[in-house]
Amino acid sequence: MKRIFLGLMLLAIASSNAVCADNLDPIRTILQLPENQIDLGKAKLTIDKMIDPRIDIKANLQRLDSMAAEIQSKLASNASDQDKLQALRTYIYTAGAWNGYLPYSYDLSDPSGTRISNKLLPNYMTTKNGNCISMPILFTILGQRLGLDVTLAIAPEHFFVKYRDGLGNQINLETTSGAKPARDIWMWQQSPMTDEAIANGVYMRALSKKEAVAEMVQVLAEYYSQQHRYEQMMQASDLILKYSPKSVAAMLHNGHACAEIFKEQFLRKYPGPNLIPPEKRPYFVKLERDNQLWYAKAEALGWREPTREQEAQYLQTIKKVRQQSIP
Repeated sequence: MKRIFLGLMLLAIASSNAVCADNLDPIRTILQLPENQIDLGKAKLTIDKMIDPRIDIKANLQRLDSMAAEIQSKLASNASDQDKLQALRTYIYTAGAWNGYLPYSYDLSDPSGTRISNKLLPNYMTTKNGNCISMPILFTILGQRLGLDVTLAIAPEHFFVKYRDGLGNQINLETTSGAKPARDIWMWQQSPMTDEAIANGVYMRALSKKEAVAEMVQVLAEYYSQQHRYEQMMQASDLILKYSPKSVAAMLHNGHACAEIFKEQFLRKYPGPNLIPPEKRPYFVKLERDNQLWYAKAEALGWREPTREQEAQYLQTIKKVRQQSIP
């Protein structure tokens, strides 16, 4: 999320402004469950249905269960966790009858993940073209159904999987590249992050199920942003922060939303601050103050805005991968 930072224009006036009621109750209901009752598949589909109402949650849950059952059917009764992990990798990334000889792969046509539809789980299961949101989520959902100790983890603008083996070792799995093990240093090179952010638990740690569900709501906040529904974007981000309080992505969403509402309701309507009606000035100042506050909170945890050089390097990496994939 790019920084949109407002300059001070009025003295602060303590106030708040009510926003419209939201429709996040289905997600809240899931987040209020005990950890051991949370199904990441149902949570993801519930979130995705709020973006695309055509999604059939029950049918897609049955599809997930069938996928997990098919993987399980190829395993011996005494299969180890390593056996299950390899079977899951094969099912997703190796061409065979189980996937119609079309393995799941990274969608190189949308390297920045700007198309919301590409982040929806049913779309990934149908097209088999995913990204760093849909790919680790599907892998984790199926892995948990197989009884593996897998969960989501976060790097800047990126999800990956944390797997705990039978010896208690926690291993990074990069699902955009065959779910191969990835050392921490490699992850840091791909997604630059400060030591401060890692020490504060912003990045690189295994998420609880509730934190994982909350972070999956990011796609809904992004959808609201693209729809210019900024008040709902803030409501979604506030829900994320309730269950994942170190989510700098949600903080940045809130800062962005404050700036966009500020522009819509004030900058485009009033040529100068002195022309703002007195009854609207408290909200004017609140938006301005909160915009700065959210970016400051993210920076205090160690977040830094990516440089142009870092973004260009990432896109160049994708370009090389795309060229290598062309026969």
